[in-house]
Amino acid sequence: MTKALRALLLLLLLFISGLVSFRWGGWLRVREIKIFPTRYVAVEKLTGGILGANILRLNLEPVRGAILEDPRVLGAVTRVDFFGLRVEIEVRERSPLVAVGLISGEKVWVDREGVILEPAEDARVVGVKAQGDRLNVEVVEAALAWERLPRALRERYPLLDLAAGEAVAPGAPTVLLGAICQVPKKLSILTALWREGLLEGYGVVDLRLSDLAILKKGG
Repeated sequence: MTKALRALLLLLLLFISGLVSFRWGGWLRVREIKIFPTRYVAVEKLTGGILGANILRLNLEPVRGAILEDPRVLGAVTRVDFFGLRVEIEVRERSPLVAVGLISGEKVWVDREGVILEPAEDARVVGVKAQGDRLNVEVVEAALAWERLPRALRERYPLLDLAAGEAVAPGAPTVLLGAICQVPKKLSILTALWREGLLEGYGVVDLRLSDLAILKKGG
């Protein structure tokens, strides 16, 4: 009985020693970090303490949280491969959809929700007021509608100006489109007038009133 108890205690001691060795020793260290390509977030700068860390004691939530702090990120997934001693980090970022010019003069790409993503070389919608790191979604919808105009009409009206809080298309004739939220609807009216040849000979086309186009001579 005494020998069996001693053997049991010895096995228990060996088990505890092995567990401590594996958990706190140098056996299970992260050997590889796989980061899927990202456009905006420099994930590599956030993973300095992971390589070589004990994989059983690894906490990836701080890294994931730091990634999600960037407004250009939609989501982040972290995976631990215990057998391969590898950590994988996959980041899902927003996609640029349309370029706009801010009231400051800076041109930027934004996504469908209006989040500012990166600089742009050119923009056809200008005078946009940013709200921190994003724009009002109505501005995005107006910019998309402006980009969908027929090519000849886009060439006639190269810019849509939102600086005054209402949409104005400078040109011949100048077009007053009214509230930004109404731009997509008003552009369909403008397109119909253009196709009927009704823009010629006027100085101003006022579309600010509901379902009514006012054509004015002169400036």
